[in-house]
Amino acid sequence: MTGNKGEWSELYTLFKLAADGKLYAADADTHKIENIYYDILKIIRNQKDDNWQYIRNGNIKIVSESTGDEIAIIPIAEFQKNAELLLSSIKGVTSKDGSFEVPVIENFISKIKCSTTKAKSTDKADITLVVHDFKTGIEPTLGFSIKSQLGSPSTLLNASAATNFIYELKGHVLSDEEKDTFHRFRLFKDKFNYLDSIATGIEFIKLDSDVFNSNLTLVDTQMPNIIAYMLENFYRGKANKVTELTELCIAENVCNVDENNKAVFYPYKIKELMTDIALGMMPASHWNGNYEATGGYIIVKEDGDVLCYHIYNRNEFREYLYSNTRFETPSKTKHHFGIIEETDGKQILKLNLQIRFLK
Repeated sequence: MTGNKGEWSELYTLFKLAADGKLYAADADTHKIENIYYDILKIIRNQKDDNWQYIRNGNIKIVSESTGDEIAIIPIAEFQKNAELLLSSIKGVTSKDGSFEVPVIENFISKIKCSTTKAKSTDKADITLVVHDFKTGIEPTLGFSIKSQLGSPSTLLNASAATNFIYELKGHVLSDEEKDTFHRFRLFKDKFNYLDSIATGIEFIKLDSDVFNSNLTLVDTQMPNIIAYMLENFYRGKANKVTELTELCIAENVCNVDENNKAVFYPYKIKELMTDIALGMMPASHWNGNYEATGGYIIVKEDGDVLCYHIYNRNEFREYLYSNTRFETPSKTKHHFGIIEETDGKQILKLNLQIRFLK
């Protein structure tokens, strides 16, 4: 079995939570909140051949979800030992992105019936937990998305053709020679400086994807315009952090809201969008407002601690997403953007949205 640091972190989360039996909440700075935690009763992991239940009952009992058959009983100490071995192996790899094997835990992986390092890419929930909710006394089944700080920063929103925003060039009509000059610049900041020098601006028209447009307007009818403004400023080189780009929205007041309310309006809307993306919304799939990751986020910290954000600390989760993300430039050729095109008698430019965590 091979995987990169982020993928191995999903398996580490299984080992760690099975061993500890508790999942603690995090504050906005990913510090543990000692008095907010869940007692873990059962971990459910989707595999290619079956879904396995890892039930804590003094040991870890592994049960087939489809048949109810008991597969094995493993001492908790083995999960603790292999969690430490896996963490040490992940930290020992110098490459942040490349795939690697972890031979030292191969026998244990086979023993506990793990066939993959990570969940299916179509799932927002990477791991499912049955927990005891100490505040209500109930035992809900919660799906969590796992984000690891052990490797390269994870993406919150992956780039695709669906995340292209379309702008019309306004002012001066570019000649073929001027378009060639624009395309020769490597940095988008230089591309926009050139457009400014020839009295050409851009104006947002629409998204490439009607589906993503529908999803954004479900959050707020002005959300496409807000993100389009932030995206233009990012590619102009004015800022890349979500907090800084939101501050530019406040200064410009792009939605023309009440001046006394703008400092609250834009951060609130962006935090809502970030939460929706984190827990359910995908650009290329129609979204009905329901969350798939019903538990929230699990963060694997650099020191190996595993913490979560959930409904009890929703404000901390929103602040974490808002304060720890940035826009970035994905592959121009892969997603077909950054080129001046002619369509319906107009010159257009596509800019692509991708959001990544800072750490």
